[in-house]
Amino acid sequence: MVKKLFITMFLLVGLAAMAQIPKEEILLDTGVFPKENVKLSVNSKVLLAGELLQYKAYNLTASNKMSNLSKILYVSLRNATDSIVFNHKLQVNHGTAHGDFFIPSNLKTGIYKLIGYTNFSKNSSSDAFAQVDLYIVNTFVKSELMPSSKETVVMTSSTEEDLQNLKTRQDLNSLTIKLNKKTFGLREKVSLTIENSERTNDGNYVLSVRKINPVKISGDVAKASKVTASEVFYIPELRGELISGVVVSKLNNTPAANKEVALTIPGKDYIFKIATTNAQGRFYFAIDEPYNAETSILQLYGDEAMRNTYKMVLDSKDFKITGKPPHTLKLEPQLEPWLEERSVQLQVENAYYNTKKDSILSHKAKPAFYDNLGTVFLLDDYTRFSTVRETFVEVITLAAIRGSGDDAKFVVNNAYDPNRLAKFNRIDPLVLLDGVLIQDNAELLNYNARNIESVRVVTEPYRYGAKIYSGIIAIESKSGDYSPAATTHEYITEINLPPVVSQKRYYRPDYGAGTQLSRIPDYRVQLLWQPEINISSKDFTTAFYTSDVSGVFEILIEGFTEQGVYISDKHHFSVTEN
Repeated sequence: MVKKLFITMFLLVGLAAMAQIPKEEILLDTGVFPKENVKLSVNSKVLLAGELLQYKAYNLTASNKMSNLSKILYVSLRNATDSIVFNHKLQVNHGTAHGDFFIPSNLKTGIYKLIGYTNFSKNSSSDAFAQVDLYIVNTFVKSELMPSSKETVVMTSSTEEDLQNLKTRQDLNSLTIKLNKKTFGLREKVSLTIENSERTNDGNYVLSVRKINPVKISGDVAKASKVTASEVFYIPELRGELISGVVVSKLNNTPAANKEVALTIPGKDYIFKIATTNAQGRFYFAIDEPYNAETSILQLYGDEAMRNTYKMVLDSKDFKITGKPPHTLKLEPQLEPWLEERSVQLQVENAYYNTKKDSILSHKAKPAFYDNLGTVFLLDDYTRFSTVRETFVEVITLAAIRGSGDDAKFVVNNAYDPNRLAKFNRIDPLVLLDGVLIQDNAELLNYNARNIESVRVVTEPYRYGAKIYSGIIAIESKSGDYSPAATTHEYITEINLPPVVSQKRYYRPDYGAGTQLSRIPDYRVQLLWQPEINISSKDFTTAFYTSDVSGVFEILIEGFTEQGVYISDKHHFSVTEN
């Protein structure tokens, strides 16, 4: 078994040279690969426009243990016709990831699907994705009247008897939820303890405390159980997000081997990578560095003849699902008082957004690949010149521009050589502007030199990927957003590449810290959301405050043990007005 697992992992690492592979190119049985599936937890299945959808995703093996394969997970919200409302890219840590989405005021009332998957899970015909049905009500937009049918799902008010009949769900071998008392007042501190009497319950969980929505849903929505048939085998994103494609001839679409492609993800700490196509003309980039840019730049890398002969074709990451005809969500008139009250509360809460906003956790950016090598020329420390050529003549003593027009080229100098010739001076240096590879030197020469912040020159030979350069000339503009995609170069493509969702520390008021919050209204129904709770043999304790909203609240702890056992325990308490 161990030998089989080792061979399987070796194959996966070897095949991870591309995000997807045509199945006819795989010469082995794909059944030897481990399976991967995703599970989702949400803070509520019934949400109003103006509320925050919070979710957690688990990346699991076939035995429901945390998977260590994929490092990127995707979560999207889709309407009844599979149109995407949002598509989040999440960084997976120890098999889990989490995010949130503010329900906008222009989203129509209806039934939506929250979908979770990894690139690798798309290979499964039955568990390609996880699905949670969400019932979203928009009180700001009048719903269209739809005829009742067997595909209609009805939302109506629950009764007092329904709330009284709520039972704490707790299995014999489950975690034990305990509170300091059963009934609390407004803005009162709640002390919560989760006891783990069995070591078999060690695992990763989500903890949610939310007021129970006074609604009932009648009617089931069938799972969209089908995915669009694919002729490719999807590889797990082992090191980070995979970007892949193929370089083909413009003349006859024949794949081209040994061609180079350059990728730039712009930003203050930009990412620059070079990939070489394989025998099938395929290239890939594995992005494991953090970034904040929404768009990135791809370009064919080579002489002008090569760039005019070939083109890049990117692999699509679209994930289409199909299912039964869309269902209609019908709201019963009895819901009107609750919807009106909750709508007003949400408007008040959102009016105090700046006071109650969540904290975004910053990530540590990686420095550029050349780190602190070379010499930096800060141009504001020198006399400014109007052209790039003059700037290199008068200021940048370690580099120069030779020739003119189409024959102009950049070179690096060696300050210790009598002839100022750098090693490997017959090889071009790597020239970057805000991390973007410069292949058309005339474009840089025509750039406004007054917009340049600094020039870094590395005069020593540098090997990056499969290429050797005589040095590096890295130019940074003042705005830091240079983009050649606005030009007419056919070999350059701008691609949509949004970053992974930033992690947050969710707002939690502390009414015991003073009176500074006494005048701020508090209509929270989500009192606590902790998506990452690691339970060990020790008890877990936390505390939170109730809000100005009374009613019955539910504590839910949900997740998977280290042995792959699903745990979902509930506990209820009441909040009353003093």
